[in-house]
Amino acid sequence: MKIIDAHLHLFDLQAGEYRWLSPDNPPFWPDKPVIAKNFSESDLVVSAPEQLSGFVHIEAGFDNAKPWREADYLAQHCHMPFRAVAGFDLLAGNNQHVISELLKRPCITGVRHILDDEAASVLNDAEAKGSLALLAEAGLSFDAQLSLYDTAGVQALSAVAADFPAMSFILNHAGFPLADKNIKVWQDNLKALSRADNIAVKLSGWEMHNRQWRADDIAPVVNTVHQYFGESRVMTGSNFPLCTWHSDYDAFWRTITQAVPAVYADKWLSENTLDWYFG
Repeated sequence: MKIIDAHLHLFDLQAGEYRWLSPDNPPFWPDKPVIAKNFSESDLVVSAPEQLSGFVHIEAGFDNAKPWREADYLAQHCHMPFRAVAGFDLLAGNNQHVISELLKRPCITGVRHILDDEAASVLNDAEAKGSLALLAEAGLSFDAQLSLYDTAGVQALSAVAADFPAMSFILNHAGFPLADKNIKVWQDNLKALSRADNIAVKLSGWEMHNRQWRADDIAPVVNTVHQYFGESRVMTGSNFPLCTWHSDYDAFWRTITQAVPAVYADKWLSENTLDWYFG
């Protein structure tokens, strides 16, 4: 079965900065040393009948001041088809220049500003809305990383998605459903986001809140995402190398290929990623 990994990271600690991977900087995960090392395309190994046919590389802090440098590095070192989502500060004042540089790199299809707990304050900011307008005009997508237990953040994301209907917004890690036991809040906010046709969801990042997750833990999430986002607005990603806190890359995909609805497997595992990222 063909897989296009919709969410992964590669590290070269000698070439890039990756300040967040330093033990002196947050996040202060006790198991951060497991991932604080080099990872390359050669580490992305899956066994038959699965076939990795490409991937989407999500910014990993290679150079936050010049985020296009990460794409340059990937273009030099990767041989598989890929697209890149560059780091981007919605609140910075020089974003026209940054966007101009990003557009010089054909592999860059969108950007990410990690919103997390600041989703509402960032997305409601006038500077951020101005940056989103520039991104929309440039034809770049926006990867939104926030918790769907943050209703104010969800409302802000819904508002900007309505403001820029031609722009694609892609929810990272399904909005962290395993972060809280009050799953109804997550379900209600997922339903609210599903009303916007320009929002898609990535099933990924399970290990961020449960290092020992099982297929049974994610089954209700998969079913709910299926219910609200259907056939064409769902993608699957590994969050490699963070997924290795749970299992190796090959084992991760063996679990996921069994977890997705069989009728939508081709769409969720590869075709939708082509549509939303590769264009």
